Amino acid sequence: MNAPPGSIRPRSNLPLFCCCNVRFTCDELRNRFQKPSPPRRRDAMSLDLPYAELAQADINGDHTITSTELHALQLQRQLASSTHLLLQTQRQSSARPINNQASTPVVVVAADPKHQPPKGRYAPWLKKALAKMEHAQSVWTHVDPEAANQHARKAPKAMSTAACPTIWDAAHAGHVAEVRRWLEVEKANVFAHNEGEGGKTILHVACWHGHVSVVMYVTMFVQATKGLDALKTFVNAIDTVYSRCTPLLETCRSRQGNLNDKLKILRLLVQFGAVVEHQDAHGDNALHWSARMHALPIVRFLIKETDAAVFAFISDNYKRQKPLDVAKLANDHKPTMCTTQVYDVLRRIYKDCNIRLKIQYGKKIRLQHEAEVRASRNEDVMHALDMARVLVSQAEDSWHDVHDAAETVRNDLETNVLDTSGKEALGKAQLWLETKDGKAWLKKELPNATEDVKTLVQKGMMPKPRDMKKAAAVRLAENYISEQETNMRDLMKKKFGREHPNLESREVEYYKRLVSSTVGR
Repeated sequence: MNAPPGSIRPRSNLPLFCCCNVRFTCDELRNRFQKPSPPRRRDAMSLDLPYAELAQADINGDHTITSTELHALQLQRQLASSTHLLLQTQRQSSARPINNQASTPVVVVAADPKHQPPKGRYAPWLKKALAKMEHAQSVWTHVDPEAANQHARKAPKAMSTAACPTIWDAAHAGHVAEVRRWLEVEKANVFAHNEGEGGKTILHVACWHGHVSVVMYVTMFVQATKGLDALKTFVNAIDTVYSRCTPLLETCRSRQGNLNDKLKILRLLVQFGAVVEHQDAHGDNALHWSARMHALPIVRFLIKETDAAVFAFISDNYKRQKPLDVAKLANDHKPTMCTTQVYDVLRRIYKDCNIRLKIQYGKKIRLQHEAEVRASRNEDVMHALDMARVLVSQAEDSWHDVHDAAETVRNDLETNVLDTSGKEALGKAQLWLETKDGKAWLKKELPNATEDVKTLVQKGMMPKPRDMKKAAAVRLAENYISEQETNMRDLMKKKFGREHPNLESREVEYYKRLVSSTVGR
């Protein structure tokens, strides 16, 4: 290409790519091309071009990227991304007067769209890197419609509503309606163990497959029908003595189901009293299985929201391995991001939280012992209250029977005393009337008695006797004897009441207050 007079031709060993006609001054071209820096390896972090991708293409590792080549590639990218600015610069340059052009010598580079750089311009590894870069750009900028439709999310399959032959099939498939039908309508035993699946309960099956809805319904059903104590026993039930797996361990050692659903299941089980430090037949607890299964979210949940952090470095299985040892073996066998992070989490706990976790573990044991003592004391108090209620009821019945018997005896004794005193008074009154004083009293009271008899006869209250005086004398004697008997009965009744007072009340509460007032004095 012929350059205008006064311009400087760039060196042939520098690649220059242009997509349009561009004018450069002599000073600019001299600064860009005349004095290149010596070949040396550049830092990939200080360049716009990703050096890591280019270095990966260097298979032999013998080639170096010179500053000249990198500068040329950077210039190519800048010119290719600023086409409209270059066109505007070209228009402004063409509109300048001729005098200005003469004063400042420029170089006009004509960029032919069909112009291609020579094939031997770059090293083979650099060509390969550029080809990879162009292919990646085309893949990420141009999306094939057919390929986009292939990655479209498919609609989930509708759950079959067919009746499950057993409750185990319903729990395996996650059919809450079928599980409910078996428990509420068919009256299936929720605590039953399936011998065909290794002694698992329906909670084991639901936790293994990650069906959080089945777990929620089964736990609520047990709580509503059996109580909280039965629910705690249910969530800590083992399948067999040869495996000793609880629903919590089934959740941690399973790879089936959604991870978010499994975290919800773990939160429910811990809330209902699942023992995190439980060990199976091989001595593995929940942290052992979570580290072995590379379940980083489950490890974080167990450490942050439960007391499992205490057992991260004090619990050994039968191979004398702690959860940290299991995580290290998994990371050494197949290092991945999950295994590395699980190992780092457990290692940080082992380093930083040793004393704190021991204190936390001791506090947990102390609180558990206090809770057991408190529960035992409350149970004893409730048992004593129940026994007291039964004994009080029996005492009240006995008291009422004794009270009635005492009243009967007292009434019989009072009647006997009154009859005896009445007979004695009757005999004394008859003897007194036979005496001289008695006859004088009859003679004195006879006229008044005669008048009373006449009045009664006149009123028609008694028939008219033949002998008025004799009838009046008999009536006067009978009235005297009856009056003496009545007076004697009243006198003896008062005397008997003073010697044998009545029971004031047959209610037990009265005597409770009476005893309390007596003790208070």
